[in-house]
Amino acid sequence: MQSGRGVLALAVAAVVAGCGGAHQPLSLERPYARTSPALPGPSPRGRSAEDAAALNRGCEGCHAEIAGEWRGSFHARSHMDAAYQRALALEPLGFCRGCHAPEADERAAVPEAAASVGVGCVTCHVVGKDVLAGAATSRAEPAPHPLLRDPRFVGSAACSGCHEFAFPDRGARGKPELMQATLSEHAKSQTSASCSSCHMPLTAGGTSAHRSHAFAGGHDAELVRSAVSVAAERTEHGARITLTPRNVGHAFPTGDLFRRIEVSAEAVGPEWQVAASASRYLARHWQRQPSPFGVVLRSATRDDRPLSAPLVIELELGPAAANLPIDWRVAYQRVDHPRSEREQDASVDGEIEITSGALEKNP
Repeated sequence: MQSGRGVLALAVAAVVAGCGGAHQPLSLERPYARTSPALPGPSPRGRSAEDAAALNRGCEGCHAEIAGEWRGSFHARSHMDAAYQRALALEPLGFCRGCHAPEADERAAVPEAAASVGVGCVTCHVVGKDVLAGAATSRAEPAPHPLLRDPRFVGSAACSGCHEFAFPDRGARGKPELMQATLSEHAKSQTSASCSSCHMPLTAGGTSAHRSHAFAGGHDAELVRSAVSVAAERTEHGARITLTPRNVGHAFPTGDLFRRIEVSAEAVGPEWQVAASASRYLARHWQRQPSPFGVVLRSATRDDRPLSAPLVIELELGPAAANLPIDWRVAYQRVDHPRSEREQDASVDGEIEITSGALEKNP
């Protein structure tokens, strides 16, 4: 068997050279070993940003179709995304750069080479001495470079390094608190679907069948709208909105601290004026608390996001709404910054309307 260093050297040489010419299958595939090789995660990566960028270009040279999907993804622009840059300016923590620019040293400014890679091919597939892949399928062609096939790579463990983590102020807390908890939510959802089954669906388009590397997520309107079904009905003085999770294996929404679902209703007067309105935000709700160490901590006071069971929202509009039609709406919102303790004051970076409708006035 090749040594770990020798396997990586062969892999790097193959992909940087673009695997030019006809692919000759190599007998260098290794099954999963009980030594539990590392899975993807934040920096440090053990290589320079320039080396990572060069290796990534080699991946793109041979895997053009997949690379094209990835180049359009938020993984590719994880460091350059404008919303992330605004958040980083407010809290310039190396901890954040560890996941958003994993090919750089999180203790220093991010070089252009690492910024251009973002979360790249090499970030997930070249870890330590190994070039990782999932289990082989009947359609899989022999790889032209060394591979380590690890069944964990197609499960949630491959995503956990950057999609579940505690606040970086654990030393100031009695016990750590999760800043993102997507993998724990996934376990609670009792779904049998893996992360990749939703976020990397199989595609038969292009030159070959493969899992999409566009990494559809909270910016994909179709995916967001498929996460819940919504039903609305009148009550005596308002509206009842029921959200039933579907096709989602975690709380909705998940990820960033401030993402939320806005559920709102308005009673509409005869001149189209708003006679009464009400809204509710489904999210993790945070409270800022001082600590003995002189830093301000965020702690979750409650979490009312839908996870697996239907969630019923009662919006009370008052007696004025009884004889008026009611317009209602459900929207997924990406919040830049909360601004204050009042949820309606939040700066919203963008939103996707999940659905909306009208309830006729009572007969």
